[in-house]
Amino acid sequence: MKKIILGFALCLLATLVHSKDLYVDASLGDDSLTRANNAAGTPWATIGRAVWGSTSRTNPNANEAAQAGDVVIVNAGTYNTTAGTGERYYPIWNPVNSGVEGSPIIIRAEGDVYLQSNTISGEPIIGTFNKSYIVWDGFILDESNITTTADTGPLVVWDSNNITIQKYDNLSIATPWNDNHNSIRIERSSNSMIYNNTISGNRNGGDNRNGSAVMLYYSDNIIIENNEIFDSSAGVFVKGANDGPVIIRNNYLHDLTHEGIALGGIGTDNAQNGAQIFQNIVHNVQSGITFIGYDSVSPANVNVYNNTFNNCSNGGIFLRPNTDGYLNINIFNNIISSSTRGIQGEDITDVSNISFSYNLYYDIITHARTTSTNRTFSYWTETLGKDTVGSTINVDPLFIDAANNNYKLVDGSAALTAGDSGQAGRCFILQVMK
Repeated sequence: MKKIILGFALCLLATLVHSKDLYVDASLGDDSLTRANNAAGTPWATIGRAVWGSTSRTNPNANEAAQAGDVVIVNAGTYNTTAGTGERYYPIWNPVNSGVEGSPIIIRAEGDVYLQSNTISGEPIIGTFNKSYIVWDGFILDESNITTTADTGPLVVWDSNNITIQKYDNLSIATPWNDNHNSIRIERSSNSMIYNNTISGNRNGGDNRNGSAVMLYYSDNIIIENNEIFDSSAGVFVKGANDGPVIIRNNYLHDLTHEGIALGGIGTDNAQNGAQIFQNIVHNVQSGITFIGYDSVSPANVNVYNNTFNNCSNGGIFLRPNTDGYLNINIFNNIISSSTRGIQGEDITDVSNISFSYNLYYDIITHARTTSTNRTFSYWTETLGKDTVGSTINVDPLFIDAANNNYKLVDGSAALTAGDSGQAGRCFILQVMK
């Protein structure tokens, strides 16, 4: 069911200390069993018993719940809960205990495990609040069977650190509210990873970037890797005042109403942290990547490289007007192809603050648009001084089969050696496939 976009190995759990396997089975389990007596043949019946240590969310028992180093194995089936928290940031199945470095608590689906809630209040069903070293691995959430509310979603990580969300399938919905609606929301958290998840159908009432499938607020040291996001308002939105660093790599983002990636409040004038955006495939979207100031923070210290932006109606790169200006943003070694515009940047000052080099543009109707005027490639290079080093236009990158979403480059493609190999060891233009 999962798609590994680039096949990079994830070694996060390679040297973990393992304490005890705990088992949950909705059809065979018995929640009256003690933790000591839980085993493969004598499982618990509910996820709450494993993460709360009791059958009551409001009366947990930390000694009876999963401990640091434990792996909770949830057998295939459907698991429902009515134990609402009434808080948009507080997941129902929030573990009562945290893991520790080298010994996280891993909550793992074995087979197809569907999670549902039927509450009055509306809140996330899984994730963490004020916890550390937790891994949620492999669950399926159909949001039509989960009660959520505005400015949240079914999976929230809040005020937490060292959290991993992986191999998660979310069949989301279009909500009636115009506020934020996200399949995965990371807020006030750090040192965490969103890895190898599949998200579709995530929209808010306004069908805008606030309906991004993944959203970050006030977080740092976040990696978003190897995810597929489609049929949603937008892909990833780094929104409110994130210090960084944020790494967004190896994702497949397609068939979105707005942008694949939006960078709002990321980096600051005096901070070295920002974002690294690389090895992503973004196609059939309005904009490949959008820059927009947010929460009085303009995007700063951002490198965008080795990506393919294909079939973008409003620009492979979209630079929203930003009165604070952009700082230290570098866009290089990218392919922008088969798009209405290569670059959309209405404020000429903002465009002037961004470095473009070693990019390949192909099958672009209008190369760039600034101050409401369409610009040719020669104007872009000669008058604005952009893409004067290493960039090319009207050179077919020779994808193996773009019609079927295979964006790997054929042998002999000019793009294979067109990139700058000298920038921090980053070599050449994208060589990836779905």
